[in-house]
Amino acid sequence: MNLTVAAWTAIDEALEAFFAGPAADLAHTPGVVAFSGGPDSTALLAALARRGADVVAAHLDHATDRESAERAAIAAQTARELGVRFVTGRLAAAPASEAAGREARYTFLERVARERGASWVATGHHLDDQAETVVLRMLQGTGVEGLAAMAPRGIVPRGELPLLRPLLGLRREELAAAVAGLRVTDDPGNRDPAILRSAVRQKLLPVLEAAARREGEEAVAPRLARLAMAARGAAAAIERRLGKWLAPVRTEGGASMDGAALAKLPAPLLPHALALLHRTARLPYPPAAAAATELARQLAAGGAVAVDCGDGWRWRTADGRLRLERRPRRSPGQAFSYILAIPGEVEIVELSTVVRLYRAPVARWMYRGAADRAALALPLEPGSRVTVRNRRPGDRLRPLGASGSRRLKEVLIDRRVPRSERDRLPLLCIGDGGDVAWVPGVTVDERFRLPEAPAAGATVWVAELERR
Repeated sequence: MNLTVAAWTAIDEALEAFFAGPAADLAHTPGVVAFSGGPDSTALLAALARRGADVVAAHLDHATDRESAERAAIAAQTARELGVRFVTGRLAAAPASEAAGREARYTFLERVARERGASWVATGHHLDDQAETVVLRMLQGTGVEGLAAMAPRGIVPRGELPLLRPLLGLRREELAAAVAGLRVTDDPGNRDPAILRSAVRQKLLPVLEAAARREGEEAVAPRLARLAMAARGAAAAIERRLGKWLAPVRTEGGASMDGAALAKLPAPLLPHALALLHRTARLPYPPAAAAATELARQLAAGGAVAVDCGDGWRWRTADGRLRLERRPRRSPGQAFSYILAIPGEVEIVELSTVVRLYRAPVARWMYRGAADRAALALPLEPGSRVTVRNRRPGDRLRPLGASGSRRLKEVLIDRRVPRSERDRLPLLCIGDGGDVAWVPGVTVDERFRLPEAPAAGATVWVAELERR
């Protein structure tokens, strides 16, 4: 049996097992394949076509480079050669981040599925993608839920349809071998080291695999995939027990769970409880650690809870339950805490103000300071998350030029910030500990001061406020 035949046999067997197991209820229903035109999605689409599945190939042109339209045309031609219906869409502009691109992609896929009467969406994710996801989650300091990485069957993010990944047990080279005779595309983003996933794929994992070979050990990727499977089992066991204790329910506006029971949980179980709450609402990812830390602080303080947990969602206590719901356009009171994925922006509804964080070339104004914007040398990569909140007891920072850290309260008094305005300042904070990096109109923490002689063409993070 040659390599191509062996690869197709493995793919066919994987699909047979998948549609007899995790997706048995969907085996004879129409679906949508997320079709980039690359080797992975081409292998999945071709294998489903071989099975006679009723599928549509859906391609979203992310408009990331000049060749993206050409890749869309190649994908359309490949779908025609496979005898599969093809649907395409194009974004008006390239996404600001990988997360924004992913959200746009899944929104497009669900829309196509709804318009075509499909019952599921499938992607060509494979074992190597799974290994990369595990490493990325480790780098983010994830817990058990994060280590579980991608499930073979889930729900389309922010949607309702089943999301299927039938090829998670196969290696990248197997899929590439199967489609050796077909024309496939190559997204340059897959090789861009500025994208963290690409850096893991191109640099980190090859080093680990080479070290494993030298030591005569098993390849790293399958071991990472097994770790994800074990973590998924552990997360499911934790979820079953927490589900009995916290009684989570899905609501029209999100989800809720027993607030009194949540307050009694040991601190290490809080992230698991929040992940359960978000899954109940069918949101794709657990919240950021900084948001969970702020929630824990408010729960410990007693009284009402209101915490932004990112992407337009918030936690709020009402009627004895912790509710996960869409953030309202206006909310009473001055306490606020918002999560911002960068580069990007978030509206602080309590202040009618937008806080924006983006990269920009070093300019003269950055060394003079400004009331509503500041340039900072933040140790952050695109896709990271920061917190924008008002002050908390115990906040400290090291003002520009100071020899040591000081209490924020003292700094505001020294700078003669009116008492009525001190709790309305949208502080830019980084790290799980919520370290204050910028106090608008007051100071930047010395740790994030711009270098006096930046390299030619250097870019830095710019934070700015837009009053509305």
